[in-house]
Amino acid sequence: MPRRLTVTAPHEFCWEEVTLPPPGSGEVRVRTILSAISVASELSVARDGPFPSRLGYQTLGVVTEVEADVGLAVGVRVITTLGHASAGIHQAGRVIPVPDHIPDRQALTVILGEETHKGIRRVTPQPSERVLVAGAGLLGLLSVFNLTRRGVRNVTVLEPDAQRRELALAFGAAAAHVPGHLPHDAYDVGLECSAAPHGFAELLAHLRPGGRCCVLSDGNWGTLTLPPAFHARELSVVASGDGEDYAAYAAWLWQNTDPVLERLWSETIRPDALPITFARLRHSPRPVSVVVEWTA
Repeated sequence: MPRRLTVTAPHEFCWEEVTLPPPGSGEVRVRTILSAISVASELSVARDGPFPSRLGYQTLGVVTEVEADVGLAVGVRVITTLGHASAGIHQAGRVIPVPDHIPDRQALTVILGEETHKGIRRVTPQPSERVLVAGAGLLGLLSVFNLTRRGVRNVTVLEPDAQRRELALAFGAAAAHVPGHLPHDAYDVGLECSAAPHGFAELLAHLRPGGRCCVLSDGNWGTLTLPPAFHARELSVVASGDGEDYAAYAAWLWQNTDPVLERLWSETIRPDALPITFARLRHSPRPVSVVVEWTA
């Protein structure tokens, strides 16, 4: 029977068995191949609720059943937001078909790829501008990927972890530094991807007067507050959440895939290991992400 991971109380997980009806009009049934953990955001739900909640929103699966009026064929791989569940029913228009030549783990970046790209669009960095990214987790690395593949090359990353700094360079950053070693007033645009109050404050401190910043994280490691630099330098700060057009981003990604994207997923587990993995991820060091492999 299909099952999905649910958090029922702070850091209390259970597997919920699900009875799925046959697909209705315009619907497809999808069996999960891979799901990915977005560490900071999913840990915040596991800690703060609301309860009960389903976890996860980055999923790659295969269509196993379709209603007669659906154009998708059985056997097609698709991107969904089902999360950590073995199967689900979806409106056909809400799944994204994956071309045969695209590897599974590169396709899995579509959801957060569009969400980071939307944040970049909100501050519209120009090729001549200097961009500073705080944090080299999933959001930060995908921001670097989107910036550099679209012509913004002068990208610097602030990241305390040496392995993540190396990853940022592999993704296309011009430089990657530990916090506390950059000049103030040096950057035109900032992207907050650290989810940490100190990372956000330092990011704003490095922006030039009149600089602009987009907050892509949601403060999962603490409340983000505006430091004195926000007022003193008359900075502009905007936020960005869910994406706008995942299918359009996917169409772009299929033309710009890169094996480096697979380095986001440094750890692979089986579904039964999800609860103990979430317990481990509460403590440092943490991988950038974890992929759950649902197929035998």
